[in-house]
Amino acid sequence: MACETFVKEFQSENLSLHHENPSDFLRSQWPINQKLYVGCRIIVSLALIGWFLADIIYESETFYQDRTWTYAVYATNWSFFLLVITSVYQTVCSLVYTAKSSDNLADDRYFDRMPLSLKILWVLKNMSYNSAFIVTMSYWAFIIFLDHSKIFQTELSRLKHTLNSVYVISDVMISATPFRLLHMFYTVVLGSIYSLFNAIYFLNDGTILEGRHYAYNVLNWVKPTEAIVTCILCIVLAILSQTFLFLLYRLRLLIFSKVYFKEPALAPLDDFESEMSSIISDQPNYTLE
Repeated sequence: MACETFVKEFQSENLSLHHENPSDFLRSQWPINQKLYVGCRIIVSLALIGWFLADIIYESETFYQDRTWTYAVYATNWSFFLLVITSVYQTVCSLVYTAKSSDNLADDRYFDRMPLSLKILWVLKNMSYNSAFIVTMSYWAFIIFLDHSKIFQTELSRLKHTLNSVYVISDVMISATPFRLLHMFYTVVLGSIYSLFNAIYFLNDGTILEGRHYAYNVLNWVKPTEAIVTCILCIVLAILSQTFLFLLYRLRLLIFSKVYFKEPALAPLDDFESEMSSIISDQPNYTLE
């Protein structure tokens, strides 16, 4: 069954942004009050915005001085910004659709198709959550040991490169958002855009802290072979990150099915999702108030 699930994930239709029950992107996996869920999303979004702004101020005053724009050169900060944008966008979508729904938002008949707004959310969640894992793995596996720049050695830097993934894991296990293995390509596109920006910036004599012409020791374009190997390793990390996201998603469904519906542990993904959506829609005790 597990092998069958993975094989199905590599079917071409799973590269698309179609999902049978769009309300999954707007609610919790668990039977909690929808207004409470939206309220929690608002609090989390405000906290992330505050953290992001505080991080810009701290790093600007401590490291960048009058060159605040240097903050945008680091891949970590691209990922952090994307995580904040995703959280705010999901909060807005959940708030708007919850306010518009006159009955049960969990009823898949509320949507006749996957709206563009939720397709955008799905892409954002894949890119931001996947990149968060890449940032954390890269930092703790390579950067902290190979790059002794002061900006990477502070306690706040360690916190930023750790709590991002803690947040992602928590949200994946709480929200009802699905994840697909083939959606890793959205993150690969994002990584390619950053690599191109990074190469153009530094090959055109761009400088950063301590007069360096590279943001990371492992991404120094004066040494193109080393930089290209780093880019390839990041693609491998993107694959591993998406696999981890997918396994977390499957684990969440497994726990949910065992606790509430006693479904077989490794039921085929599509069959289980369809049956679960039908059960949720028809259960009055599961309505999201």
